[in-house]
Amino acid sequence: MLRQQFLLDIEDALKNLRRRPLRSLLSSLGIGIGVTALIAMLSISEGAKKAAFEKISSMGINTLRVEASGLRHNDSAINLSQGLSQEDNIHIGQWLGSRGTVGAYVRKDNVLVRAGSRTAVATVLGVTSEWFAAERLIVEKGRSIDDGDIAYRGNSCVIGRSVAVALQSDILATVQLDHHPSTVVGVAAPRGRLLTEGTGLSTLDFDNTVILPISSMPFAKNVAGRVRLDGLVISLAAAQEAAILSIADQVKQLLARNHRNVEDFTIVVPVTLLREAWESQKVFSIIMGAIAGLSLLVGGIGVMNVMLANIAEQTREIGLRMALGAPKSRIVSLYLWNSILLTMSGGLWGVLAGLLLSLGIEKIADWPVVFSTFSLVVAPLSAIATGIVFGLHPARRAASLSPALALRDS
Repeated sequence: MLRQQFLLDIEDALKNLRRRPLRSLLSSLGIGIGVTALIAMLSISEGAKKAAFEKISSMGINTLRVEASGLRHNDSAINLSQGLSQEDNIHIGQWLGSRGTVGAYVRKDNVLVRAGSRTAVATVLGVTSEWFAAERLIVEKGRSIDDGDIAYRGNSCVIGRSVAVALQSDILATVQLDHHPSTVVGVAAPRGRLLTEGTGLSTLDFDNTVILPISSMPFAKNVAGRVRLDGLVISLAAAQEAAILSIADQVKQLLARNHRNVEDFTIVVPVTLLREAWESQKVFSIIMGAIAGLSLLVGGIGVMNVMLANIAEQTREIGLRMALGAPKSRIVSLYLWNSILLTMSGGLWGVLAGLLLSLGIEKIADWPVVFSTFSLVVAPLSAIATGIVFGLHPARRAASLSPALALRDS
């Protein structure tokens, strides 16, 4: 019996909406726009969050990155420090012990690499043997640079996937680095780029690199007989943010002492960047959600106005229903379903419009978007909730009418 009454209320509500198609369409328009805005905003926010996570993850969440920063020639501090050096690398490695791994590197960009008649332009890195572990770079074919290469100034190298493809080189092939020959002993697994935009660090495409022992790096810069490093990569065993931040602060102090308080280095802690990015995205999501919520609020007010207008026009019908024995709960149910179906229809096309709008923004503005289950579920549910909230008052108002007065005044 209840199921039959339930179906009859829905059927009557649909008939009421069909009787006024233009009014129903216009009132559902506000709800649809709100749902569209909600899905688009949440998708953009999730896309930005994912992009930020990928960017920072490429640097390693539990990693510290130190890069040399140059001093001006007329800066008096230039005589106090000779920049990052192997002494810094050794000192930090000994201080860390089992808490992490430190790898040092020297780099030279835009180096012409030849193999027979084929050429490629790549970044050449001279690294310590620990650099591969610190950078978590996997060699999928052959081997990495080891302590023997460093000690005996081995004429060997590991090449990135893009370089291997461009030169069609494999293990034991010989490549020329600006006329400096080197034998390929390994090919690195695909890794992609180090996403460092906005961090102050230099970007690096691991797939487009040639990696040599630091002791046989032909492009190394020597200052006072010592090789000047371009950077250090410190991979920590700790995963807790507090522990990482504590070690980062101590590393900064240690380097400052070694460099006589000359800030000729930059230290970046990706975990702090991740926290800042998520905080920014949280604020962005709240603001965008508030904007979409206001759109739903305006749409809900429109639905309420339409429902009140419908009730005013159907006073006689309401009076007849109540005179024939319809309880107040049936009147409330009937007009509540009017409101719910009105907002549900707006929510359905709003979901589709939100998906299309998000894809359009991704294509035109080149912003990443991610469609989460949360947004696709919450958006239509919010439309239904709006129908219930803004339809309850008109429905209760209809149920409060006196049958005699309704029939007399109609």
